[in-house]
Amino acid sequence: MGRVDLGTGVLLGLLAGLAGCPHRGSGAGGGGPEGFAIAYPDAAHATAKTGSHFYAKPEGRCNYDDGREARWTMTSTHVVSGELPPGLTIEDGVIGGVPTKAGTYQARIELRGVMCAGKPYDAQTVDIAITVK
Repeated sequence: MGRVDLGTGVLLGLLAGLAGCPHRGSGAGGGGPEGFAIAYPDAAHATAKTGSHFYAKPEGRCNYDDGREARWTMTSTHVVSGELPPGLTIEDGVIGGVPTKAGTYQARIELRGVMCAGKPYDAQTVDIAITVK
């Protein structure tokens, strides 16, 4: 789950700007399978402060065919378009670091090797937007 670090004034929230459902994976077309979605759900937009720690990780909604919650995993993540703010990196799905330059940054994050309820899925993408002040 994402975290809001009130001590540093960092407000988290990433835009999962995908058509249809705001929590749907598989790109702007919103083509993720029913019962499975990945997002960075903290809010509609992320606002970070230059020089303050930023942290956000993906959350997945994964269910078995009968509706029970299930575990999901991934093997890798990377930025496929756009860019993260300078000072932030992505590792194991977690976007973190200390932003060093103000501005608005947008990126499409791709998650590969995704498994949900023991079933493999195609790569999933999530669009994010981070404003650094």
